[in-house]
Amino acid sequence: MSWLGSLRNYFQPRILLVAALGFLSGLPLGLLIDPLNYWLAEIGINKSTISLLSLVLLSYSLKMIWAPLVDRLRIPVLEKLGQRKSWLFLSQILSFIAILILGLINPLDNLDFFILLILALSIFSATQDICVDALRIELVEKNEIGEASAVYIIGYRIGAILLSQVLTFYIAEMFGWNLAYVSIGIIFIVFSIAMLFILPEPDREAKPFISLFDKPSIWFQDSFIAPITDLYNRYKEHLLILLLLTFTYRLSDMFLGPMAMPFYQEMGFSKTEVAEITNFYGLWMTIIGGLFAGITLHKYGLVKNMVFGSIFIPIANMPFIYLNFIGYDLGFLILTITIDNFSQGFIGVVGITFLSSMVSPTYTATQYALLFGMVAIPPRLISGASGFIVEDYGFQFFFIICALLGIPAIIFSLMVYRKKSIFGFN
Repeated sequence: MSWLGSLRNYFQPRILLVAALGFLSGLPLGLLIDPLNYWLAEIGINKSTISLLSLVLLSYSLKMIWAPLVDRLRIPVLEKLGQRKSWLFLSQILSFIAILILGLINPLDNLDFFILLILALSIFSATQDICVDALRIELVEKNEIGEASAVYIIGYRIGAILLSQVLTFYIAEMFGWNLAYVSIGIIFIVFSIAMLFILPEPDREAKPFISLFDKPSIWFQDSFIAPITDLYNRYKEHLLILLLLTFTYRLSDMFLGPMAMPFYQEMGFSKTEVAEITNFYGLWMTIIGGLFAGITLHKYGLVKNMVFGSIFIPIANMPFIYLNFIGYDLGFLILTITIDNFSQGFIGVVGITFLSSMVSPTYTATQYALLFGMVAIPPRLISGASGFIVEDYGFQFFFIICALLGIPAIIFSLMVYRKKSIFGFN
């Protein structure tokens, strides 16, 4: 297929629906990061409390715990909308209520209740992500998952960054944080209701539903145990290679992440330079990288892109080594961000497509959440040591370590490439 033909796939109606779903997924998340931290700091909440609140984001990594409910539990009354749409709408309504109440109260009046609302919003929003991840896979053909993953990431970043963070700050500057949160909440629920009428319930290979109340033990086995045994039965002795690749694929990139901002600050880059180059410009490079990945996935297949991405990750870390050597240099910072963020967009789409290709149509939500947890949780825990390495050995040694952490992913991706016919990957 020509490059132009691959590009046209982005404009398929269901691919565009996935972009809209990504937008709705990113919107609540954005409210839980920079705007929330700035709001709390502005009213005098101590930094230790603010840093601890960041732990609520673990809901997005731990969503595997309740993902089986989205697959195998019917919601009374709402079930008429369909299994996916009923859970999606419920999570969106609950997210909207949490955002609305956050926008109507003063954190200083009842901080404990405010924190509970933040935790509730993170859980409701993570549940929406479970639904959207399943819909993103089930709404499109298997050979379109690459493009769907690309537009999903674009929509997600637009919702989380341009709307929830940038627009929220503008509204807060003019009218205060309460109105900013209420405004974003209204935008969110209006788009959610619109999607309810536009979005089709996907056709999926679902086993007959078992009643939780009539047969609780059988329901638990069917909902929580069966998805794991299904993964093993489909891949058997090769499952270990896939899981090792899942675990290591973004290890290098995620290990570097927490130390990026401290590095820019130490090199002498101003807040404005960091905002304009690493955030705004970097966002568009990430989007371009994701779009490029979607096109190449459709043209060359998943496994070749997995191998290329695994090699690209450590290479993209290397400009940091030279930037650390030469010090403050805006031109080379732009080059570094161009390569790094393009690679993040590329491997993000390839990685999501890889996980999406492994799941069963029967347990889409559960298995994707489980695999996503393997990608997100262990590397994030390991990345907690990144600051200690920088403090003890400096940034030069740290960036070398980051690049070396990419080697296992190269090895495992080559092993998967050799067995691609067994796995059924293209």
